[in-house]
Amino acid sequence: MLNQYQKRNKNGKIYHVLKLKSIQGYQFITSTYEDIKDLKFRKISVGLITKNISFLDFLKGFYAPTYDMRLLKYEDSLKLKLLHFIKNQHNSPYMQELFSALFLATPISKSLRENVSALGLSHLIAISGFHLGILFTLFYFLFNKIYKFFQVRFFPYRNRKFDLTLIVLAILFSYLYMLDFIPSILRAFVMLSYGFFLYHRSVNIFSFEVLFVTVLTILALFPTYLFSIGFWFSVSGVFYIYLFLHFFKNLKNWQIFVLLNFWVYFAMIIIVHYFFPIFSLHQLYSPIISMLFSIFYPLELFLHIIGFGWVLDDWLERFLLMDIKTFEFKTPLWMLIVYIFISFVPIIIWYNFKKESNDTKLGS
Repeated sequence: MLNQYQKRNKNGKIYHVLKLKSIQGYQFITSTYEDIKDLKFRKISVGLITKNISFLDFLKGFYAPTYDMRLLKYEDSLKLKLLHFIKNQHNSPYMQELFSALFLATPISKSLRENVSALGLSHLIAISGFHLGILFTLFYFLFNKIYKFFQVRFFPYRNRKFDLTLIVLAILFSYLYMLDFIPSILRAFVMLSYGFFLYHRSVNIFSFEVLFVTVLTILALFPTYLFSIGFWFSVSGVFYIYLFLHFFKNLKNWQIFVLLNFWVYFAMIIIVHYFFPIFSLHQLYSPIISMLFSIFYPLELFLHIIGFGWVLDDWLERFLLMDIKTFEFKTPLWMLIVYIFISFVPIIIWYNFKKESNDTKLGS
């Protein structure tokens, strides 16, 4: 059971909406009018009526009626132990939800989700490539000195960067396994692993050709991502990062770090607001908060490890639950199409210029 929440039908009767993941790995939505307790992350046995499910529905994700739901034997998994460990460090239900989502990718309530969306921080709460990037950097930094100590003395012939990357990827895969291969994290891990594979074969991973091949590879392995908004958000984010680095890679590192956060936010805003029209002026602070998150996330991870995760709760709760005035800003379809077309224009011009330059060199 991935998620569970209540809704009301037209007659005001309460029913439960359930998001389930099968042993085979596919996910679907069902509902029940039975008065059931909170079953999130519990294993259940259920019959599934599939006669109206097409192949396209299966790829996109589907709703299906179910029957004969049974609760299976309780298993105190590592994820549930960590979930209890995190929740026990917080008195506020909102803070329990927040940090459970940040570290274990658990769903958050509608009220908290709306506030997070109004602040423009949804990309920071849902674990994605941004979080994996921070964790990768953190683990790489922590293991670098230790590995170097042993490498110099016992195996100086080894490539330290290669070995450390493999070690960190193994740790991240274990983390991914514990989270039960949640799609938003899985696609980020696949892109990270594929980038590592290409990089150590002397392929320039910061090229649009590589990005294109990577996307096709992931879609070949996981065709359901073709209909995943989160996947295309990830691809779009990486595309605009590449576009920025393509023209401004000669800037200093701190300049790239600052400008890149603002660039990605404003580059993505038209695409994001085609799907999610809620907007507030507080969202304009999102690039600054994203930069601070690079410090906040490992700090909170350390505080939770030592059992002091509650330290910043009061400040965080006041910030996340403050009254925010929102309005709708919906990107029209024609604007989205024009914007995507314009985004590719600099690449087309650059490649034509590069081709002409190469032809000139060959001609001379």
